[in-house]
Amino acid sequence: MQLTKDADQLVCSMYKAYLEKRKSGINKLSAKHFEIEEIQSFKLCSSWSLPDIKETVAEINRAGFGTMYFSGGFFANDQFIIYMENRFVNGIKEVTDFLSKFIP
Repeated sequence: MQLTKDADQLVCSMYKAYLEKRKSGINKLSAKHFEIEEIQSFKLCSSWSLPDIKETVAEINRAGFGTMYFSGGFFANDQFIIYMENRFVNGIKEVTDFLSKFIP
């Protein structure tokens, strides 16, 4: 799977949020849903414009990782979860360590 650096970092941020939601008891179906406001709240996106966020989400959608909503929100599919589970076998700590390299 090839993604731009921005899209790669955003999928990692989404996966971290997914793991945090699951840890807090949110069911899998709901945990895979990301409203645009939630995506905007990620540290990574703090300096991004809304059009840039939406375009990056669209890229993730085009990569086959889920469905983008008209609003800019996103629903992650099983392919997204499987890819991220295989990439970060140690879970949230490994994702957090990866993201800390890019997000101050």
